[in-house]
Amino acid sequence: MTIEQIKIAIDQLERTLFLHSLQPLAMEELEQMQEKVKELKESFLETSFEGISVAELEEIRFQLSEISYSIIISLKEKLHLSVTDDIRKLEGLYRIA
Repeated sequence: MTIEQIKIAIDQLERTLFLHSLQPLAMEELEQMQEKVKELKESFLETSFEGISVAELEEIRFQLSEISYSIIISLKEKLHLSVTDDIRKLEGLYRIA
């Protein structure tokens, strides 16, 4: 998978998360999204970074982390579990960005 393909997949995931805020997704859909994020992270690490700026790589890393935390929070909310720690992790991600 190329960096461009990863960016396109990230955009699709972000759009889906936005739509989830308007029309909640089923657990299965969220779990599928979580699996997609894992696959994208693996693809990202296996991709050649040659010719790509550090800022661009950092942006991709940030987006993947943000999406991952958002999905985890959504899943836990559906299960009525505490999301406090995950929200703190997401806030920490925003602070270092």
